[in-house]
Amino acid sequence: MQSRIAVFCGKGGVGKTTLALALGLRQANRGRRAVVVTSHPLPELALAVSLTGLAARLPEAAKNLFVVHLDSKELLADLVRRSFTMPLLADRIIASSIYQSLVEVAPGLKEFYFLSRLQQLAERKQGLRDEPLSYDLLIWDAPATGHFLGTLRAARSFEAYLSGPLAAAGAEVGRFFSSPGRITILPVSTPEEMALQEMSEMCAELQENYQLRPATILLNMASPVLNATEGQVAAIEEDAANPALRFALGRARLERERAGQVESATGTLVTAVTRIRHTSSDIDLLESLGAQLDGLPV
Repeated sequence: MQSRIAVFCGKGGVGKTTLALALGLRQANRGRRAVVVTSHPLPELALAVSLTGLAARLPEAAKNLFVVHLDSKELLADLVRRSFTMPLLADRIIASSIYQSLVEVAPGLKEFYFLSRLQQLAERKQGLRDEPLSYDLLIWDAPATGHFLGTLRAARSFEAYLSGPLAAAGAEVGRFFSSPGRITILPVSTPEEMALQEMSEMCAELQENYQLRPATILLNMASPVLNATEGQVAAIEEDAANPALRFALGRARLERERAGQVESATGTLVTAVTRIRHTSSDIDLLESLGAQLDGLPV
């Protein structure tokens, strides 16, 4: 039995973290054990999205939702500590300038061990601290596009340029993250032209080099008009005497046009995640967003 993996990827600042938490909360409230792996340190994440009051409001979700930050340097340090029976010797190695330099300059080393740890979690070979291994869904809040693609390239580099156990491990990680049956790719973009262009290029590379086809493209913070029919939009325009409303409709039509262009360019359906203007708490926001993510193949 293996956990499903959902990957939220795209340009920095498009809302990947918020959507990842929204999906995790939605699934956890339905009884699935969901782990959100984020590139943000948890204190930093807590400043952006607060889960305060979750246990009182959604006890089932609080029981099943886990949020973790995997630090590549800490993963490597743990590997060193497990390799030496004497803790003092392990700590001296980790503190040495040679080790510190190796970790920083070795191409793909940190990224490779990050992916290896994700694979362990998905295959339930190793839990998070003292938690059990029975995770149903692993949600990766991936870093910005360049770092994300560089991380995927790391495993291939280990397989291509090294020999022995590291090459074998690199081949296994590479095969795992090139298997579309295990992974749901969810590119995220805002309706802005530059973000959509970067996302389209990322989708092309994922399909060409890793055979990972996106399940859908999430157009985040889109206008509610994006989900309306042409007839509904035309009816609104007929009654749009207010200049501000006409401006909003013009922007919505531009978003519809860009969404159509992205669907044509990528061959992937665009799913609009509409803007939510007013909520009483971050949990309210995540619940509202999670409802919009129903139907994703996770």
